[in-house]
Amino acid sequence: MRELRVGYWPLASDLTSPGDRRRLVFWAKARGHTVITDLSKKVDVVVASENSDFNSSLLANGNIPVIFDLIDAYLSPRNPVDDFARGLAKKLAGQISGGVKPFSHHIKDFCLRSDAVICSSPEQEVLIKPYTTNTHVILDSHDEIPFIEIGTRSKLSNNEIRILWEGQPATIRGIGGIASELYQLSETSDLRFDFVTDQKYYKFMNRYIERETLELISKDLPQISSNANIIEWSINNLVNSAQKCQIAIIPIDLRVPIQRLKPENRLLIMWRLGLPCLTTASPAYVRVSKIAGVNAICEKPQDWLDSFNRIITDQSFAQKEVLLGQNYLHEFHSREILLRKWDTAFESVIG
Repeated sequence: MRELRVGYWPLASDLTSPGDRRRLVFWAKARGHTVITDLSKKVDVVVASENSDFNSSLLANGNIPVIFDLIDAYLSPRNPVDDFARGLAKKLAGQISGGVKPFSHHIKDFCLRSDAVICSSPEQEVLIKPYTTNTHVILDSHDEIPFIEIGTRSKLSNNEIRILWEGQPATIRGIGGIASELYQLSETSDLRFDFVTDQKYYKFMNRYIERETLELISKDLPQISSNANIIEWSINNLVNSAQKCQIAIIPIDLRVPIQRLKPENRLLIMWRLGLPCLTTASPAYVRVSKIAGVNAICEKPQDWLDSFNRIITDQSFAQKEVLLGQNYLHEFHSREILLRKWDTAFESVIG
């Protein structure tokens, strides 16, 4: 493919958001393309993110193909009220021009107008297919995170158990569903939690009402808050925490559609970091766990207790779980696989 000038409406203006640097920016750097965030300049193709003004004239040049990188499942809103409120908030904040309507309607309309739509999982693709036939499933690149070999983590005291949780503060509440089980474990072990996340977050639209993450944990997870260690997210901090922990957890509130339909990125990152991981039975995690042959899925509270105890007490089982996960990464989530998928998506609109 010739070198392209790719116009991009990013998630973050400095391109540092994971959804920028692990996706389009990753591909463009690897393939030698130029990413241009000033869409008034001459470009060969435009990529729109979820933070775009879908009604902007900059995305309506009929001579320039448009690719929509739709990372999250906004086509499946939690309820009509929440959906309309999101659309209204984006209008009032000046992020979206034009009339007020539910945010999912903006997404549907833009899928219809786009030449191709990229999403993060087959489960999300099912929601998009009614609005376009040119869809592409592409996960994030995790190249920035090193592989950690099995058996290299730090020694802990006999009774200490360290658990890693990584992600955005908005998803921490998923732990509430297993808080009582974790509390049971803390009665017999020195249980510690490393939350690798942002120290502060915004409650609405990533820009309004700033809150402390520790306050969120203290309020929503009082059973474990005294054992929680908040660690500012960075690659180094994530790697350091992974080497100190024995297990990772990804509990999800399946009642929230955008959480239930999240892709498998976080599970793959934990395997990359050399950690066995337990997850809620979301569609993506169930799909990947079956293919990899791991025992990561917990469908009910007792599953969390049983699986947790098995991983902690059976080192060979824990190492096998990681090995199976890392084998999955090599076979299905390599750098070249991701790059080829991005190549195919762009070739589908520019030839």
